[in-house]
Amino acid sequence: MAHALIFTGQQMAAQFKQFSPSDIEELKEIHCASSCLKATCSQLVVQGIEMCRLACGGHGYSQSCGIARLYARSASVEIVEGENHVLWLQCARYLVKCVGMVKAGQSSLPAGVQYLQAWLTCDESISVLNNSHLIKDVSTLLKAFQCRAARLVSSAFHELSSQFSQGLSQPEAWNSSHAWLIRAAKAHGEYLIVRGFADILNKPMASSLKEVLHKEVLLYTLWRIEQCSGDFLETITLTPSTLQDIHSLVSELLTDLRPEAVRIVDAFSHHDATLRSTLGSYDGDVYRRLFEWAKNSPLNKQQVTDGYYKHLRGLLKAKL
Repeated sequence: MAHALIFTGQQMAAQFKQFSPSDIEELKEIHCASSCLKATCSQLVVQGIEMCRLACGGHGYSQSCGIARLYARSASVEIVEGENHVLWLQCARYLVKCVGMVKAGQSSLPAGVQYLQAWLTCDESISVLNNSHLIKDVSTLLKAFQCRAARLVSSAFHELSSQFSQGLSQPEAWNSSHAWLIRAAKAHGEYLIVRGFADILNKPMASSLKEVLHKEVLLYTLWRIEQCSGDFLETITLTPSTLQDIHSLVSELLTDLRPEAVRIVDAFSHHDATLRSTLGSYDGDVYRRLFEWAKNSPLNKQQVTDGYYKHLRGLLKAKL
């Protein structure tokens, strides 16, 4: 997941540098994408940290582990620089406007949302993941994310239209459709992340590195399909039997990538002084570090703490 977010961020930064300030339509699309990605990425980061904490069992809640400190520092990211739900709604406002423009006969949309036009004008058939070969094809998986996002954005647009037809004002209709709009914006963000991650495979690199990155892209993309399988089943981009194949392929990819896991993590070059963790250290000597941490605790400086003599001893020795 870390690589997916990093490469997507790099693509977003490159797009921002290349756009012309006079191009208002592209500026709107960049604002939509950046708002959506801030919200979606920050949510994934916080959820990912919590997954790591749970994977460490009881140690994950220890101060010596470092994850608790990392979680406390990262949780606020979902609020600062724009609360996530507000940003998703900003993105959704632009997306439903794009649907309205297509329905009004506008011939083209900015590159980041052109998939909406393909869906609404039926220029592109639904990508059905109906066999085990297609789930290994990154371009087909990307189209599946496009179809899922387009269907949810279209559904949000129709929900808004339905609210208007019932006589609700624009603010009332918007507020009543928040759940639909946020769901659509999240799907758009997921598509942007998969697109940004998959795009790295088109760049020149060593074949050995590309092989590992290809497996990472597949693993991340299929994992997100697993997590949101209901959306893909509703969009007819996925069949129940193929979902079983995806479960099997995810397990296979985890097995293939496990020997590379240490090298992948070490590639980030995080220093031990930065991590400040007994579990995540360069030498991997976990238990010695845990023991040293425990010895340095003020509570372990003496066999029996002063608190025992001050508070507990009298109670335990008292004759009631």
